[in-house]
Amino acid sequence: MKLFKSLEADSIELAYGERKILQSIYLKMPLGEVTAILGRNGCGKSSLLQIIFGTLKPVFKSVRWDRRFVEFPYREHHLVRYLPQHPLTPPSLRVQEAFKWYDSGVDDSFGERWQVVKSKRFGELSGGERRFWETLLILFSPVQYVLLDEPFSHLSPMYVEQLKWLITSQKAQKGILITDHLYRDVLDIADQTYFLQNGTTYLLTNPLRDLMDRGYIPE
Repeated sequence: MKLFKSLEADSIELAYGERKILQSIYLKMPLGEVTAILGRNGCGKSSLLQIIFGTLKPVFKSVRWDRRFVEFPYREHHLVRYLPQHPLTPPSLRVQEAFKWYDSGVDDSFGERWQVVKSKRFGELSGGERRFWETLLILFSPVQYVLLDEPFSHLSPMYVEQLKWLITSQKAQKGILITDHLYRDVLDIADQTYFLQNGTTYLLTNPLRDLMDRGYIPE
């Protein structure tokens, strides 16, 4: 299996009619790091992740893996997986079956919580539990990169802290791209942070200060 050391996305243009959503995009996601994208609701973060994954067709894009253009990354074996904002799994699917299908590295060694949940169907879990286990389904997949869209959504503070620890532990093996509105939790684990505003990405050199200056968070 070829090891891709970085993902780069630039020159992405996305428009719906006359409304431009994305333009002048540049993003680099190295292997072994957590890269964050922050921005307001509706600014195009989810669309950008889908374009990188290959399931949303923009007007134009250049998405490269070690400088090699890949039109449909999701079709590449062991390259990338994506957690969407909406529920990932059908409610009738049992948790353990999903992890087997995805070949995700969670098993009985994961602890008592796994023993309790593995035989349940996803539809039997609370919203927070379902989001937590669907995130692990992607995070522990045998791929080089994972794209996480709102992984902390509906999670209790305890689950958020555990998930942050797990994301940090997994970055030694893969590149992780994350977006979420819990910006402080995202900044806790991010090695680099981009801000998406007016369709353009900006790499933040001092994330908290820069986010204040851009009016994303209060002074």
